[in-house]
Amino acid sequence: MPRKIRELKAQITREGFVYRPKRGKGSHERWRHPLLNKTLTVAGKDSDDVPRYLEKQLTKLLAELDALKEDS
Repeated sequence: MPRKIRELKAQITREGFVYRPKRGKGSHERWRHPLLNKTLTVAGKDSDDVPRYLEKQLTKLLAELDALKEDS
């Protein structure tokens, strides 16, 4: 069973991502990590399932973050 958006938000908060204020209407939220120059856009309500593409994007961003931490 896929996890929920609320679980994804809890994980990215633990990883150090920061919520960016809303810019317009809709259910899209932008999250950004201070070490990365990329944003993660999370769409949907907290009770929705996380789409596969969003899981893949998060995995890729976390791998980049781990590589940055290892270089430091």
